[in-house]
Amino acid sequence: MNGGVKSGKTWRLLLLGIAVGGFAAWLVFANTDVDGVLDILQHKTDYLLAGAALLTYSLFFFGKALRWRYLLGPIVDVPPIKLTPYVLIGYAGNVLLPFQAGEAARGLLLSKHHGVKAAAALSGIALEKLLDFFALLLLLVWALWSLDVASPVAEKVAVSLAGLLTLGALALAAILIRPAATAAMIDWVLSYCPQAVASRLGTMIHDALDGLAALRQGTLIAKLLATSLASWGVMLITLCLSLQAVQLEVPVAVAIVVLMLAAVGLALPTSPGFIGTLQAAFVLGMVPFGVDQEAAVAASLLYQFLTTVPPLIAGGICLARL
Repeated sequence: MNGGVKSGKTWRLLLLGIAVGGFAAWLVFANTDVDGVLDILQHKTDYLLAGAALLTYSLFFFGKALRWRYLLGPIVDVPPIKLTPYVLIGYAGNVLLPFQAGEAARGLLLSKHHGVKAAAALSGIALEKLLDFFALLLLLVWALWSLDVASPVAEKVAVSLAGLLTLGALALAAILIRPAATAAMIDWVLSYCPQAVASRLGTMIHDALDGLAALRQGTLIAKLLATSLASWGVMLITLCLSLQAVQLEVPVAVAIVVLMLAAVGLALPTSPGFIGTLQAAFVLGMVPFGVDQEAAVAASLLYQFLTTVPPLIAGGICLARL
């Protein structure tokens, strides 16, 4: 029965993502000259630069694997080269399923094959997301400053994210500074719950706290922040090379805005392959800065191909080998 309920929920989320992505695609392509987009992709694309973008993109996955190793270090020592297949499998799942469901899959697979408790692996992945948004927020603040363009909406988004990250950082600091007190408080709250629920939740929460143990070592904080910024720096280079491949020369700050919009869009319900939401991110991020809409859509399609098809194939191969 539970399996049927979960399967039904998955299908509903998938259909919701398809609807959102389809609506975004309709909004974009209804106002786009498709023939102009195809002409850019067929006759004005530098495939050597596209290949360079793909090469730099491969470094993004290794950076994520290296950061994951630092997070898992206090629990189990797994070399980055062995973690990379799980990262690829997780991303392949993200391409096919909504709400970044592939991330949960890679955590559960790691738990199965390396004896890491599932809650600890998943809590580390949740912390990765916090680090990703922190890195992107820093890039966005720099972009807004360098563009010197008044954008109330962008400023509100940045302030909102900053507030959420600050609250999250304060809560995380409390957990790390006083882990015993935090665990005791959690046990006290769970004591008012039914025994079966308290026992199961208590085990999961304590395992999750163990998964955050990496941040109790000061030197690891710098490594985590450095690898997060480096990974998104590589992603930014991939995006810039993709733009140049379709003859688009835009300021790096504009590329950062596109990258931030894409990241936010991919965190929402989206269709398989991020169709629609990625096009909307490129159009919203570049057209206000004078970029032709057909060029923006062409760049989005090239970038979409490079960042979904090769990792999807690689993730499928890794999953088959596991």
